[in-house]
Amino acid sequence: MRKLFLLIACMVFLSGCTQSNIVQPDSETKIADPDFDVREGIEIDWTQVSTDAEENFEDQNAFPYARNFQFYLEPNKKEIMLMWVVADDLPGDEILHYAEDLIKGFNDTVATQDFSIERSTKNSYGGLWKNYSLSFSIVPESSQDDEESWFMSASFGAGVEFVLPDARELQNRINAAEEGGGAVDEPEEEDDEAADDAGQADGAEPAEEGGEAAAE
Repeated sequence: MRKLFLLIACMVFLSGCTQSNIVQPDSETKIADPDFDVREGIEIDWTQVSTDAEENFEDQNAFPYARNFQFYLEPNKKEIMLMWVVADDLPGDEILHYAEDLIKGFNDTVATQDFSIERSTKNSYGGLWKNYSLSFSIVPESSQDDEESWFMSASFGAGVEFVLPDARELQNRINAAEEGGGAVDEPEEEDDEAADDAGQADGAEPAEEGGEAAAE
């Protein structure tokens, strides 16, 4: 009987000790939920954007023809220039895919910092280009200094609903250039006045310190 009493007493004692260490649901100690609220006035860390974009666009497991990525920014003018250097033997039917991946991928890289920026979709290049003008180029590795030989390049003003060339149209121009031994012709502007209004960003300078960032 005495042993049974001691056993019950020990169980009560241990139960009391255990109870004192349990955090009750109404305790003030709580784990904060992730904050996915859209906030205004977020300052983009462009240096981090550059690092993340380089890691993405120079990943040859994802992009076998990728060689180098360069990013230029004019923050005061809100102009962005993207240059993706690729292998000379990038197939013609891959050029458009690389261009779309470049524009959408860069948008989504920035959107990871600012949730107010719409991410890209199948039918959208993303919300970054509503506020920033874009110049981009898909450049063969061996002729980076010869713009006439670039696979694709274009400029679009901020907020402009732009459409890249049709893949079949692009391939026809490449075939014609190869047969003629010349460079790939860029598609003609449908409206010169509209092109001027687009605020092309061809004159963007490499970003420097003081709010400007660049991927060398």
